[in-house]
This record gives sequence, structure tokens and C-alpha cells, in this order.
Amino acid sequence: MVELSSPDAAELAKLLENVFRNVNIAFVNQLALLCERMGLDVWEVINAAATKPFGFMKFTPGPGVGGHCIPVDPYYLAWRAREFDFIDRFIELAGDINFAMPRHVVDLVAEALNDRSRALRGAHVGVVGVAFKPNVQDARNSPAAEVIAGLVARGGDVRFHDPHVTTFRDAGGRVHQGEDLDALLDWADAIVVVTAHTAVDWGRLYERAALVVDTVDSSRGHALRDRQVLRLGAGWSAA
Repeated sequence: MVELSSPDAAELAKLLENVFRNVNIAFVNQLALLCERMGLDVWEVINAAATKPFGFMKFTPGPGVGGHCIPVDPYYLAWRAREFDFIDRFIELAGDINFAMPRHVVDLVAEALNDRSRALRGAHVGVVGVAFKPNVQDARNSPAAEVIAGLVARGGDVRFHDPHVTTFRDAGGRVHQGEDLDALLDWADAIVVVTAHTAVDWGRLYERAALVVDTVDSSRGHALRDRQVLRLGAGWSAA
């Protein structure tokens, strides 16, 4: 236990830790978007930078942020700062970048389907992982809520599989029932990986799925077919 001088100092220490993570996640999310345009692999770049023995802390991009702290604390801190006539645009911008990532994921799904001469409207889209982070059943403020709602808004028929979550409410208020992984793979035209639970049989997924949008680098190390997988921050897989 660490004793601080006041409750305000203790609360700000907690906010610092959460906002620090949010800002760094926003930075690598921006880097992922840049790498997509440059034809580079952001995961390769980050892993290379992480070999530095000091001065670098590894953060990875993804479909957005979730949980009960990180999506909320930056905006709370910015609001509190205004009470002291202090405008912290930097913190608010980082929050906005992360909140925009689910929309980018939906765009990637549309791009992947378009590569197969399919429209998102009317397509069967399976989402794998709806908890806000791997290996938990907590789905509070999960980016999957906005991803699923965005897919539905653009005409997609969406189902999900999560070994830890049986029912899930998307950002539009619709309640979805979880599916068996094999049933989802049989049904879906495209799979979107949002949360990389270790309990998911990733080998079976990448062996069977014809088209995958991988937002968390779950496909690394698996044998992939040419243009089978569209990776956030890295582009299409090669044979």
C-alpha cells in the first residue's frame, strides 16, 4: 500500500495510470492507421521497437478501448481540469482517437468483403470476442459494442462467439446470444476478431474461415492463405 498526502492526490495517481495507457494506445492506433497507408506491418514495427532494453514500453493497437476506467477517465480528467481554467486537448484527443477505432474496424470489414465482390449489407459477419480484454468475462464498454452496432447499421447480419460471454448488448441496445465457434464459422461470410481469448481455438478458426479481419494480431504464427486475413495496421496476408 502507498500512502499519499490527500484523497485528491490518490485519485489523480489513479487517473494518471489509466490516462497514460489511453494516450499510448491512441498513439499506436494512429501508427497502425499510418502503417496501413504505407504498406507496413505495425505489429512488426512495435515488436522491433520493443527489443530496446530500456526507454520503451510496449503498447499495441486494436479495435478500441474498454472496461470501466480507460474509456471514461480521460474525459473526467479533462472535465476536472476545466474547473481550474485548464484545457487539456491532448488527453481529449487521445480519447477521441480510441473511440473512433470501432468505426475503422467496420470499414475494414466492408473492405474485406468488397475484396470478395460482396457488400456488407446482407453479409453474415461473425465477431469473435466481445469482452473488453482477453481472458475475462467483463464486457463493460467493450469496443465490440460499437463494432457490432456499426456492422448492423450498415446492413450486416451479425452473430458472435466468446467463450466467456453468453449474451451481449451492442451499442444500439440489441441483445445478441453467443454462438458455438464451429457454428459461427459455418455461417459467417467474414469473421472479425475483436478480443483474443486464449480459450479460442485459433488454429481451427484460421484453418476454416475463408475471410478474417484480425484487429489484434491473433493470426500471427498461423498458416494463412493469400488474402485470407486483413490485419488492422498491416494489410492483407500473403501465402
